[in-house]
Amino acid sequence: MAAVTNRRLGVAASVAALNMLAFAVLVAEQAIEWSAEGSATSLIWWVGGTTLALGLVLVLAVLLLAALVRSWWLRLCAGVGLAVVQALVRTLLLLPAIAADGGPPGAVVWATGMTGYSVALGAGLLVGALLVREDRERARREAEEDRARQAIAELEGEELRVRRMVADRLHGGVQHRLVVIASGLDRAAAELEGSGSGRWAPALREWAADLDELREEQVRSLSHSLFPSGADLGTYEAIRALLDRLPTSVATTVVLGPRMRDLVHEHRSPLPLVDRLVVVYAVEEAVTNALKHGGAEAVTVTIEIAQDTEALWMLDVTVDDDGSGLPAGPTVLSGLARHRSRAEARGGSLELTRLPAGGARLHLVLPFVPETGQPVVAASSPGTG
Repeated sequence: MAAVTNRRLGVAASVAALNMLAFAVLVAEQAIEWSAEGSATSLIWWVGGTTLALGLVLVLAVLLLAALVRSWWLRLCAGVGLAVVQALVRTLLLLPAIAADGGPPGAVVWATGMTGYSVALGAGLLVGALLVREDRERARREAEEDRARQAIAELEGEELRVRRMVADRLHGGVQHRLVVIASGLDRAAAELEGSGSGRWAPALREWAADLDELREEQVRSLSHSLFPSGADLGTYEAIRALLDRLPTSVATTVVLGPRMRDLVHEHRSPLPLVDRLVVVYAVEEAVTNALKHGGAEAVTVTIEIAQDTEALWMLDVTVDDDGSGLPAGPTVLSGLARHRSRAEARGGSLELTRLPAGGARLHLVLPFVPETGQPVVAASSPGTG
């Protein structure tokens, strides 16, 4: 901040110096009007040169003072005091030559110098004050943006914690209880059949089957929607786990581009967990739409990265399917709209387009800062699957 302030003081000094030059030119031009002798040229140079030299000394003195004093009011008062002194020095230097040439009285010379120097300094100080105020306002806005980003990060962290906690309880607690209850119903049915009182046995076995279906279809699905399987391991693992749950009649492929493959090998899980969830949920929605609305029989997910800056990377994900494609007319994202909003909130984009050969393509671009981790031991490359 001090460097910025000093730079602003330099701008203010430049403005004041230019005003001093303009004032020197003006008084030199005035010297032509009241000079009636042949020494007009030398008088012009003497009046203009003296005015400019004293003005630049005044600017330098105020600049040095401003570097030591932080209050703009003290700077202004000190500037006025120095302007009074410099105007007096200017009058003492110019008055002998001006009086000999029939020029204006000393009071007028002093008032002219005082006014010119004050206006020049005032303009410079005003510009400097406005620039510093702009810097402070920018710093305030940046601080607010940092606080907002920190608050969002904390909310996202809390959301992940709650998601993981609920998913773990559903997966470990609720599913376990359902398994125990279904097993108990099966044993009760077997005992009833063994005792010869098997009238309720079919109903008990049917209830056990219903509980198993509820556990598989509802509880497990809800647990996955809260926190996808494999999300803790990495983006590729989560997407692979997502596609592995599809019917075997659907051909699925996950392709990692060369740079993404290298980054995965170097950092294991380069994407932060929040960004991973954005990607996985968007891919899941695209695959669901491809199967449900497009009747797709093949889905290909391609993941690649590009380095935008030294710290910021861009993730590029496409989901292609061979389904019936999008209906005619403008593309409506429907369920993908919320995923596009999440991507755009993180500086990315999400588009749904038609493929020339049929089917649809989801294109997701998401900026991220890679997370460093333990290097992956070079093994089989997860290129396709």
